[in-house]
Amino acid sequence: MSRLAIVVGGTVCFLWIPVSEAASNCTSVQAQCAVEIGGQCDPTTGRWFYGRYMGKVAGGTKVAFHDCVSRKLSQQRK
Repeated sequence: MSRLAIVVGGTVCFLWIPVSEAASNCTSVQAQCAVEIGGQCDPTTGRWFYGRYMGKVAGGTKVAFHDCVSRKLSQQRK
């Protein structure tokens, strides 16, 4: 089973989500936040990242990403 990896603050972090589940066209909270803060999401695979990842550079910081995820999750609970 394939796994996704992202870079957070220069450190590779792994998302323990099977690729088949992640291929949801960038609709997850994490994917939306990555794009919102300046990162990227591949609509074909659902893979997303921000900062630096495998030689690619996109915008966004760890703090901005976590703030966005917290905000979106708290909005869902209301």
